[in-house]
Amino acid sequence: MNKKEFLIEIQDIMLLDNINETTAIEVDSMASLLLIAFLDEEFSTSISQEQIKSIKYVSDIIEFIGDENIK
Repeated sequence: MNKKEFLIEIQDIMLLDNINETTAIEVDSMASLLLIAFLDEEFSTSISQEQIKSIKYVSDIIEFIGDENIK
C-alpha cells in the first residue's frame, strides 16, 4: 500500500476530507473498530484500545505501523 492509498483509507475511516500526516484526528468508538480491522487486514498488526486513545495525528498511526510499511 502506498502513502496516498493509506491516507485515503484513514480519511474514509475518520470521515474526514483532504487529510495529510499532520492532520489532527479524534478516534471515536466506530472509527476505533474500523481502524483495528484495517490495521489487522492490511498490515497484520493489532492495536489496543489504550494505543488508539493515544492517537492524536495521522502521523501517530504511521509511526505505529512503521513508515517503512507504507511505500
